[in-house]
Amino acid sequence: MANKNKETSTQKEKLVSVFIPKQSRNDTERFIAVNGERILVQTGKTVEIPERFAEVLKNSERMAAVSAAYIDANISV
Repeated sequence: MANKNKETSTQKEKLVSVFIPKQSRNDTERFIAVNGERILVQTGKTVEIPERFAEVLKNSERMAAVSAAYIDANISV
């Protein structure tokens, strides 16, 4: 019975369009996990995924930008 409730709540969740660029020819999908739930997202094309997984991607991109900025600011040439 609990599975039906979980499926129903997942089906009602808002879907968000995302695009993950390929990093190489063999980069076909990306693994994303949220609170024990996991999905594989196809790279190189726009796909719709539940909003909670899209938020993880957004946070990851933001942290990569912060990291790159920190490295650029602290690199000694």
